[in-house]
Amino acid sequence: MRNGSEGPCYAPPVLVAILVSRVSLRLALTAMLLVGSAAGSPIAQQGLPAGVKRGAPVERLGPDSLRVGNVKVDTAKKEVAVAGVVNNVTTLEFIANTKGGFKAYESALELDTDAVSFNLALILIGLDPSRAIPARFALDPTPPQGDPVEIWVEWDESGRRRRVRAEQLVFNQTSKQTLSEGPWVYTGSTFSVQNNAYLADLEGSLIGFIHSNAPVIESPRPLAVGTYGSNRVNPDLNLKAGTSVLLIVRALPRDR
Repeated sequence: MRNGSEGPCYAPPVLVAILVSRVSLRLALTAMLLVGSAAGSPIAQQGLPAGVKRGAPVERLGPDSLRVGNVKVDTAKKEVAVAGVVNNVTTLEFIANTKGGFKAYESALELDTDAVSFNLALILIGLDPSRAIPARFALDPTPPQGDPVEIWVEWDESGRRRRVRAEQLVFNQTSKQTLSEGPWVYTGSTFSVQNNAYLADLEGSLIGFIHSNAPVIESPRPLAVGTYGSNRVNPDLNLKAGTSVLLIVRALPRDR
């Protein structure tokens, strides 16, 4: 394997096997297939689990740096970063959707990635879906559980870089408040019981806050009064539709 100074190269399947030591069998297989595809391995000719699209290739950029399609991964900092834009929306139920994803009409941001690549990038910083308890349905009164993460959003404003927590993007018109500050949880999304489709990919939802079973990351906060239909992009941020942003997810230490 070449080092980072010699330019990017595709990571071999063993890299993912090492980094993803405790991932559920299905997603571990998906990760291996994705990297096998990038490396031109015979494993690339095998099929993905039903309902899962083949994601982007994994490239090694440096000793602690990888890229999954357009998602940059820093394994030392346990961070992933992906660019996106602000959606032209009025009502929010999600923080972020996939590129061209169905849920763009109720998501604050559209990220330049697909759901499988985004999920794989999070697995590569140590997040484990086997520890997750996703929501059972939208507006589930029981908060989801999973490995904790924090989410930040950056953009250029009047010649300087602005950085806010993802919670500050959501303004509830009933309570006149943003989401409470604190961790989010990684659930990894779920598979449809009807056709085994990967729901994050099917719906195009990456990060949500209404306790849905589709997003890869969800909010563990109790559902507030007026959760449905009352949330908007925080007007105090003055974020215009089409503004370029960078979304960063960082893994947090787990409570033992």
